[in-house]
Amino acid sequence: MQTTTSPAEIGTRAVRGTFWSFLSFLSTKALTFITTIILARLLAPAEFGIIAYCTIVIGFLDLLNNFGVGHALIARRDRLDVAQNVAFVISIGSSIVLYAVAWLMAPLIADFFNEPQIVPLLRVLSIGLLLVGIGTVPMAMLQRDLRFKAYLLPGIARNVIKACVAIGMAWQGFGVWSLVVAELVNKVLEVVIPWAIVRWRPTRTFDWGVLYEMLGFGINIVAVGLVGTFMVNVDYIIVGRVLGGAALGIYTIAYRVPEMFIRSTVDTVMMVAFPVLSRLQADKDQLATAYFGYLRYLALFAFPAAVGIALLAPAFVTTFYTEEWQPAIVPMQLIALEIGIASVAYVSGIVYKSINRPDLLTKLTLIKLPWVVATLWFVSQWGINGVAAGMVALSLASTVLDSIVVQRILGFRFVDMIRFLAPIVAATAIMALAVAGIATLLPLNFVGLIVPAIAGGIVYSGALALFSRDTLREATTMVRAALARS
Repeated sequence: MQTTTSPAEIGTRAVRGTFWSFLSFLSTKALTFITTIILARLLAPAEFGIIAYCTIVIGFLDLLNNFGVGHALIARRDRLDVAQNVAFVISIGSSIVLYAVAWLMAPLIADFFNEPQIVPLLRVLSIGLLLVGIGTVPMAMLQRDLRFKAYLLPGIARNVIKACVAIGMAWQGFGVWSLVVAELVNKVLEVVIPWAIVRWRPTRTFDWGVLYEMLGFGINIVAVGLVGTFMVNVDYIIVGRVLGGAALGIYTIAYRVPEMFIRSTVDTVMMVAFPVLSRLQADKDQLATAYFGYLRYLALFAFPAAVGIALLAPAFVTTFYTEEWQPAIVPMQLIALEIGIASVAYVSGIVYKSINRPDLLTKLTLIKLPWVVATLWFVSQWGINGVAAGMVALSLASTVLDSIVVQRILGFRFVDMIRFLAPIVAATAIMALAVAGIATLLPLNFVGLIVPAIAGGIVYSGALALFSRDTLREATTMVRAALARS
C-alpha cells in the first residue's frame, strides 16, 4: 500500500532522525577516538597495514552482499511486506556465496599484496559477511522509518564492547588478531540489535515480480557501490601495493582522525537524508530545497572542521601518538582537506539515489575512475604525502563535476551554489588565519591543540554572523528545535 507523508511531518522526522543519529555519533566517536590512540600505542604501523588489506577486500564483498536490496527496501514505498521477505532471501543467499568467495580468494589477495598473513585473517573476518546478510532487512527497516532513536543506546553499548575487546586483546599481546576478533564481535551485535528492535519476522510470502524490481534497483546500487568503493579505497590499494604494509598503516592512521570527525558526521547526516529525500522524489522544488538545506549544514561543519584538523595535525599527532607516527602529520593535513571538499559531493550522490537514478552514480564514477587511478599511481612516487595531495586535487575536480550534474537535475544554476556557500568559505578562511596565528605561538602539546581549537570556534562563529547572520540563526534554530522535539 502506498504511504503518504506531509512535507511538514517529513521535516520534523528528518530533524529528529538527524538529531538522534548525530547523538549516537557523538557518543561513540569519543570512544573510538580514545580506542584509536590506545591501539596506536600498542600496535605497530605494519599491523594496522595488514588489517587494512583485509578491510579493503571485505569492503568490496560487503557491497555485493544482498545486491543492494537494502537500499531498494529503503526507497520502496509499496508492497513492503513482500519486499521485506524478498530482501531477506536475497541477502541470506548472497552472504553464503560471498563467504565462500572470500575463503577461496584469500591466497590470491595475499599474493597481490605480498603479505602471507592476509590468508588466515581474511578467512576469519569474512565470517562477518554471513552476519551482515542476516541483519540487512531489520537495519534497512530502521533507516526507512527514521527510527534512529531506538538504535542509540544499543549502538553505544556495541561500540563499548568492541573497544574493550580490541584494547584488552592488544594489551595481552594478540597483535593484529585483537582487531579481527573485535570486528567480529561488532558484527554479531550489529545483527542482534536491529532484530531485537524491529517486530518484523520473515514469512513465506514471496513475489518474483517484486524480486525483479528490487534487483533492478539494487544492481545499479551495487554497480556504483563497487566502482565507488574502489574509488574510495584506490589510495589504500596503491599505497599498500606500491609502498608496503608499514606505509599503509601510517596512511590508515592519518586518515582515521579526519574520517572520524568529518566523514562519519557526513555519513550520519546522509543516512537520514536518503529516506527523507526519497519521500520528496515526486516534487522537484521540495527536493531542491532539501538539497540546499543539507548542503548548507554539511558545509557549516565540514569546511571549518577540515581546515581546523589540517592546521592542528602537528600538535595532535605529537600529543597523542608515539614518535613512529610522526610521518602521519602531512597526510592527515591533506586528507582532512580532501574529505571537507568531498562533503559537498556526498549530497549529490544521495539525490541520484533518491530519484531512483543510481545509474547516474555509476556513469559518473566510471568517467572519474581512469583519472583517479592514473593520478594516484603517478603521485605514489612521492610516498604517502604525494598520494594524499593527489586525493585533494581529485576530490576538488570530482565535486565540481557532481555539482554541475545535480544542478541540471534540480534546475538551479551552478553560480547559485557558489553564492550559497560563499559566506561559509569566507568565515572558514578567517578562522584559518586566527588558528594558524595562535598555533605558531604555542608548543606542540595539549595546550597548543586545545587553545587554537577553542579560539577558532569563536572566530568562526563571529565571522559567520558577520557574513551571513541568517545562516547562523537558522543553524541555531534547527539545533534547538531538534533538542526540544527529541
